[in-house]
Amino acid sequence: MPRLALTLAQGAGLRLLLSCTPLPLLLAHRNELTTPHSSWQRLQEGYYLLTKLQLNPYAAGSFHAPPLLLALVGPLTDAAITPKWISFLVWTVADVGIAWAVARIADRRDRGKLLEDEGEKRWTGSRIALLYLLHPFSVATNLARSTVVFSNLFLALALESAISGSLLSAVFLLSFATHLRLHPVLLLPPLVLLANHMQNPSAARRSLKTDALRGAIAFVAHQMILLFASRWFTGSWDFLSSVYGLILTIPDLTPNIGLTWYFFIEMFDHFRSFFLVVFALHPLVYVAPLTYFYRKDALFAIVLLIGSYTLLNSYPTLGDYALWHVLLACYSELLPYVSSTLFHSLLPLYALCLLPTFHHLWLYSGSGNANFFYASTLVWAISQGGWALEFMQARGKRLVGMGLSKEGREKVKEGKWAIVQR
Repeated sequence: MPRLALTLAQGAGLRLLLSCTPLPLLLAHRNELTTPHSSWQRLQEGYYLLTKLQLNPYAAGSFHAPPLLLALVGPLTDAAITPKWISFLVWTVADVGIAWAVARIADRRDRGKLLEDEGEKRWTGSRIALLYLLHPFSVATNLARSTVVFSNLFLALALESAISGSLLSAVFLLSFATHLRLHPVLLLPPLVLLANHMQNPSAARRSLKTDALRGAIAFVAHQMILLFASRWFTGSWDFLSSVYGLILTIPDLTPNIGLTWYFFIEMFDHFRSFFLVVFALHPLVYVAPLTYFYRKDALFAIVLLIGSYTLLNSYPTLGDYALWHVLLACYSELLPYVSSTLFHSLLPLYALCLLPTFHHLWLYSGSGNANFFYASTLVWAISQGGWALEFMQARGKRLVGMGLSKEGREKVKEGKWAIVQR
């Protein structure tokens, strides 16, 4: 615990130190870090409209942050009443909370017996926390003051509660994350399954059906409370279309690192409704098969679902991937089974070089076009999708290897035996 505390303090110090440099101004406008849904500038604009001009910030259709964020974080955007350093402190505390939660997840997760002869290693919680706090994506997102940090915080805390066996707190925290970003609702089935598996063995064991019913009722009730509180705060239901309609109908085609903006720029209007339904339902398709297939390891299903909806999200940022990467790192014992490690390490770096370069060529130097930047987002998507597939395959190889003797595993290494996955 002292080591974890030191790690958290170092990560917080790094963020607060960098907040005193010109980096926040440089990063606040990067489309890789902020979107219309998570931008600090949009939050500042919405709070100004609400408090200074006494207008409904959702009426114009340019403000898309949830009312919960507007009420709690909005005052931090007003430099007249809140010093700038306080906002950076709040974002830093949120990041430290995420690091603490993923450290707890790594320490509490049941990895089974490690096969040391295969090079399997268990990364400690403090190491996972350090990985998050030093992750360039999380640092940059923090300095840009993207509101993605808060949705990641609630999501990480929900997973920590579930892996601790606390069903209701996990569901309530997931409800907060859903209120901010919508897509976390897809994690409800595997989250309930995880909490049911991890419940306290000394207490009376609850059935999965009971937990599923309790979780669903608690989630719906909490969402109703949040929505009606938002209605009371804003005075209308306009926020529904502006916040959640933005995610589902994609009216703002500001370029980002996702796959949808360019698709709908090129789409004929009479096909738009059909493909909106396709894009909205696509992340939903993976929930049932992944939850069922990984029902004995619901956390792995959750990690894969987070990666899938991040990849398919209408307005993704690199901050979303920061959380996903550290959750993958919680499965450090799978690393020896991941093939093409060099390729999957270099391809994201290659994409990260292309994204700002092609964005500049297109919008600033005028020597490129939208195809340039979209091509770089495709490279990024392929690299991240490849990571998900590699970890799925690695987990299958490890399960087979655990069923073999040491001699059998040696024959696999020598190529005498082959592991075939169906």
